Amino acid sequence: MSYERFLAAAQRVLDGDESVQAAKDLAGVAREDYPGDERFDELLEVLARYTPEEGSPNAVAEEVRTVIRETNARVM
Repeated sequence: MSYERFLAAAQRVLDGDESVQAAKDLAGVAREDYPGDERFDELLEVLARYTPEEGSPNAVAEEVRTVIRETNARVM
């Protein structure tokens, strides 16, 4: 497990990268480095629904950032 990898991918999104690729990269790190870890379930669920090109991207991106912060607090 690599907390540093998770933190780098999470920070990319927290710093404002709202791209689908950034979300996919973060989900990939969570799946690869923390397989089956329930602390990441909510994060993976919200990232799976992340489609900024549909609906209100600002609200969706804020939800993603909130869940990232909550997940990070559980992992630390």
